[in-house]
Amino acid sequence: MVGAHKAAATPEMQRVAQWLVKNRTEFEGQGIGEDKLADALGMASTEITELVDHLEAWEEVVRMPQGLTTPPRFLLKPGRGWPEVRDEILGSESGNK
Repeated sequence: MVGAHKAAATPEMQRVAQWLVKNRTEFEGQGIGEDKLADALGMASTEITELVDHLEAWEEVVRMPQGLTTPPRFLLKPGRGWPEVRDEILGSESGNK
């Protein structure tokens, strides 16, 4: 069932979504800095930006600007489609497909 969701469109997007699920208390609360995501997953910031672009286009995450900085910094928060992504990932991890 996870494959049916947009967040699972690529293995990299699935990896980002899984990391956000594992850190959902912070993500669903105060949000997570996009730069923290790149560091935590060991990916290039340009790759993370592209992946988050896709997740944001599907309304699974939302970028919130963190003031006027150069380069711009964003805080990631759950989007409208996040609950479905989270529930699918949690269900597949527990074996309830």
